Amino acid sequence: MAIIERVAWDYSEPNDMAYRFQKLNLKFGSQVIVKENQWAVFFRDGKAYDVFGPGRHTITSANIPLLTGALRAIGIIGDIFDCEVVFVSNSQFRGNFGGNGYSAPSGDIKYQAEIGFFGYLLYKVEDPKLFVIEFFGNRGASTSKDVENYIRGFVNERVIDEFGNHDIFALVKNVDETTDKVALIISNEGARMGLKIIDCIFEGVKIPEEARRFASGMGPQAMTMQYMKETATELKGSEGGAAAAGLGAGIGLTMPFLMAQQLQQGQQQPLIVCQSCSSKNPASNKFCGNCGSSLIPPPKTHCPKCHSEVPAGAKFCSNCGNPLTLSEKTCTRCGTKNSADSKFCGNCGEKLA
Repeated sequence: MAIIERVAWDYSEPNDMAYRFQKLNLKFGSQVIVKENQWAVFFRDGKAYDVFGPGRHTITSANIPLLTGALRAIGIIGDIFDCEVVFVSNSQFRGNFGGNGYSAPSGDIKYQAEIGFFGYLLYKVEDPKLFVIEFFGNRGASTSKDVENYIRGFVNERVIDEFGNHDIFALVKNVDETTDKVALIISNEGARMGLKIIDCIFEGVKIPEEARRFASGMGPQAMTMQYMKETATELKGSEGGAAAAGLGAGIGLTMPFLMAQQLQQGQQQPLIVCQSCSSKNPASNKFCGNCGSSLIPPPKTHCPKCHSEVPAGAKFCSNCGNPLTLSEKTCTRCGTKNSADSKFCGNCGEKLA
């Protein structure tokens, strides 16, 4: 194998996060050229060793002491050695994510709502050595695309896991808090892989209309009745013979009675479901008899984009993901705060960015 005199990542694209030069035959005296927005990490047998910052570096035993020590430990001593060099960009990157997850089982019928989500991540490499160990060592990445695909899958998995920890009552009520919690989890775990998560933006969280009805209080009762009706219809139309037909007929005959019984119970004692613990309470209660939470519905407002009804303190619309709060604009000349839709400063007339 030819001895490499010069190693440089000369043809990086804006979206390239890393590039791996495999099976290099280097010598003391070879040149490693690192550009301003790069690091070069010496890599061998799944382990990362010495790191070069920007500049032109001549390889000596003094500036790659970790790799030299490893080579000596395995009995490789000489001016020529083989290794890999992984170049890592320190630029900021954007990665899109999105998918579908399910809420935790809710209510008597263990209802699970399918929740759609999408957004993007802003991130960069903060610790190049740890990054190379995690992705090129532990996860076997070979290209920048492998790294991007893993990060996207990692984010989707964390979102789906967190949605699965909350029933639909909690998700409808606290969707903003849930996504904030996911963003914190992603940031903490990203740091353990050598990444700095600059921002994690949820552009939309889609909660089906039937899930909102279910979480409204009377939803569970109505959906249970609908489920029974559909089951009866399927059994009647099945090819299960006389037994299936009889069972379907039996359920079909009892449905009017069951529905009447449910309606009668509702008329005798209207119930309200606690949004905190899902316990059923008489409609006259102001506080939950199980957990003490207030049963008074929170104030509502409407999304200016899709006009859906959302809690007054929400940061994003639970239907379309549109931001509900607009930040103020500060005048760069006089420091006066202006409303977000202002084009000029109300104090000095300066044009606002």
